[in-house]
Amino acid sequence: MSAGLILGLSASVIWAAILVLSDRRPGHGPWPPRKGNLLTAIWAWGLTTLIYVGLVQTLGQTPVLPDLLRWGLGLPMAVAGSLLHTWATAALGLKGTSGWDVGLATKGPYALCRHPQYLGQIVSIAGLSLIIGSPEALILGVAASLMLGYGSGVEDRAIQSRDPDLFAAHSANTPFLLPKFSSRT
Repeated sequence: MSAGLILGLSASVIWAAILVLSDRRPGHGPWPPRKGNLLTAIWAWGLTTLIYVGLVQTLGQTPVLPDLLRWGLGLPMAVAGSLLHTWATAALGLKGTSGWDVGLATKGPYALCRHPQYLGQIVSIAGLSLIIGSPEALILGVAASLMLGYGSGVEDRAIQSRDPDLFAAHSANTPFLLPKFSSRT
């Protein structure tokens, strides 16, 4: 087991523990915090960064996936996920993505789904895992993606508990994680 896998899995497990603790009392746990501050920004972004660093540290291991899958699917996913994550971070603002309460986001990518930042991270991590293509990268990619998917649900329930009326109106028209694209007449 490489240092990259240990680092990335450790960060994922710590994030998962924070999320489980937060999910016990939605809106009152450590994530998302009721009042963000520099400390919440440091640990939230720090743990997420450690997942990516762990994944990158698995580079150089022997890939087990064919090049067509690694580059043909992995590269577009990594790029698309990174672009969506960046767009969502810009739309919400660094404070909003670090736990400060900036209200319910409904514009930009947040009009397409309620958690585009999580979706972007999941897609980018999955893409990077495919590009690297090693068993350790794939294990870390799955673990991190599951944790991020769970995190989006925890955050959804916290938002709902804090402002049920506003959340109900927004969630009635905005999908949870996967955008719906339909023609409007």
